[in-house]
Amino acid sequence: MVVLTLPTGAWAQNVTLHDYDFSEASATQWRLPGRLREISGLTLGREGRLFAHNDERAVIFEINPTARRVVKGFAMGDPVRGDFEGIAYAEERFYLVTSGGLIYESREGEDDERMLYNIYGTGVGKKCEVEGLAFEPADRVLLLVCKTPRDKEIEDFVAIYRFSLDSREITGAPLLIPLGEITSRIDGKSFRPSGIERHPLSGNYIIVAAQQSAMAEITPDGRVVAVVKLKRGNHRQIEGITFTSDGTLLLADEGGRRRARLTLYHLR
Repeated sequence: MVVLTLPTGAWAQNVTLHDYDFSEASATQWRLPGRLREISGLTLGREGRLFAHNDERAVIFEINPTARRVVKGFAMGDPVRGDFEGIAYAEERFYLVTSGGLIYESREGEDDERMLYNIYGTGVGKKCEVEGLAFEPADRVLLLVCKTPRDKEIEDFVAIYRFSLDSREITGAPLLIPLGEITSRIDGKSFRPSGIERHPLSGNYIIVAAQQSAMAEITPDGRVVAVVKLKRGNHRQIEGITFTSDGTLLLADEGGRRRARLTLYHLR
């Protein structure tokens, strides 16, 4: 178990991606076991424990990054099969989202346990291909970030939809961030999200894009705070992102034909 102290005060609130050391020398990397080769999401559960999932079955794994081992794995159903693209933990429950915008919910299980689950349709799949999930505790909503727009109204934006844990449906209009405000900072024409997480110190949303090896930091009202490029040689295909309570950044790279990797970056 990794238990860390949460910094407080103005410094914590003003932390941005520019405060991280993304040099290769400072990174801590671990090649994950073979059963996590297709890792697709990361989240922190109760007591700061780290959880991950693969993209084809609703199996959730607990990982101990200090001991570098998988602690356990439990499943939703027997397990459910689908294109799972994000995971979040909120109020004693785990949530998985598919690329089509279906949200699966269950409690934590023991090793090899099959859990009862709920399914919620969001309708977001009609608007875009979903590629990430995070929890915003201030509003008690899950954040669904779009990768590929299917609606012309959002094709020039990075779109984030909010799913209410109270009403169990999408609430309000999507948060739309003009694509150019991100791509102009990485000398590119595209930014296709592959994961999203809320920063525990600033409360901002960090969106990672695997194809561009880049991350964008967005305020909850849609202002772009920072955009950074990562060294592609260090990240084959970033699919998962989360933070420990002290702000340490964790990124998960899908393995493809090789083993997946978990990378830790620390604040300077």
